Amino acid sequence: MPVLYGLSPLLQEEGPHGAKGGNNPKLMTATRRSFFLQVPLKNVARKPLRNGILAAAVGLLVALFVFALLFDHTVKKGVEATTGKLGADIVVVPPEAKEMAEDFLLESKEKRFYMDEKVFGQVAELPGIDKATYHIYLDTLESQCCSIAEAQVVVFDPERDFVINGWLDEDSVRPLKKGEIYVGSYVAEYKGLIYTTQLFGRQVKVGGRLHETGTGLDRGIFMRADDLDLTQQGVAGQFKMGNISIIFLKLKDNADPAAVERAIVEVNPAVGIMTRANIGGGIKAILKDISRIFAINIVISSVLAVLLAASAFTATTNERIREVGIMRSLGARRRDISIMFLVESLVVSFSGGLAGVAGGHILVWYLGRSFQLMTRLGGITLAPEISPSIGLLSLGLGTIVCLAGALIPVIRIARVEPLTAMRSD
Repeated sequence: MPVLYGLSPLLQEEGPHGAKGGNNPKLMTATRRSFFLQVPLKNVARKPLRNGILAAAVGLLVALFVFALLFDHTVKKGVEATTGKLGADIVVVPPEAKEMAEDFLLESKEKRFYMDEKVFGQVAELPGIDKATYHIYLDTLESQCCSIAEAQVVVFDPERDFVINGWLDEDSVRPLKKGEIYVGSYVAEYKGLIYTTQLFGRQVKVGGRLHETGTGLDRGIFMRADDLDLTQQGVAGQFKMGNISIIFLKLKDNADPAAVERAIVEVNPAVGIMTRANIGGGIKAILKDISRIFAINIVISSVLAVLLAASAFTATTNERIREVGIMRSLGARRRDISIMFLVESLVVSFSGGLAGVAGGHILVWYLGRSFQLMTRLGGITLAPEISPSIGLLSLGLGTIVCLAGALIPVIRIARVEPLTAMRSD
């Protein structure tokens, strides 16, 4: 009976007065604990296939949990980081253009939409506004001269701007001259083409570049509002002089965003308003649905893991019922038996859980390079840093699931009377 191997220390501590440890309660307790912690390790090794399958099930559950939590965390963090990089607390657009504005700001998709420039004058001087600027989105460079794929032409006012200027390369912090442009980091990779290519029918010169932002600004070609008259008539698409596309508002430190929103609606109810909190609402809605799917899969996987653990430990306890009877007859308590089997469950779940934590991080990193929802968020990808808190939480889930499955058969065998257990076949 392999489980009885090393039982002599227990016999000695329960032996007559004078036996090793027999008159030392602390040593007796330490010896008992040592024995019932060592035996589970030997017992786990006795059934490598059965325990390996259970550990693999726990590992898969933990990996799924790690993936779900990291995915949710990374997407939310990506949206928040992207909106924060714009430097604006409130964004004003035409009411029908909210989704289109998000497409460019968050997903780097070129878009064009317009509203009357008078709206800027109405909202820029409202109480609570610290800074205000506007951009105009024109036809893309791709549509006009096919030099740079998916590059958005953005007209801005350098004197008012706080969205673009904060991202300028250190060597680019100088005012643009007539006929000069700034380029985003994505466009800058093709900068050599721009030097020899016409923008809206005229030669342009790159006056500076932006650092990578992870937003639609990376695919922007930024020209001064004063240079609008240099564009050839008709090449700007639906744009007409006196139109703008989007307004960025930065609030004062003590300003109430809700009060500013109400003030904007009062002066012009026919505009669309987006705040940092609700920019990316479409992506967050998709994420919410995906999170529900993850939750259902985790619940189903947990139930299956509990059933598998219950089945494995039922078989284990049935095989070793006579051994348990002998141990009980030699002085082992019910608590000792329960601890022994639960430690076995901990060893199996912990080993499988550690593999699952590593596997979950690897899975997120591997899928992140091509995961569509994340690659839509500018330059942000699903390649998060290692998260100890998520790893520990997931490991705890796997351990609880395995213990829950083992608990019923362990309690049952611990309650069996020694004589009954020894008589069992």
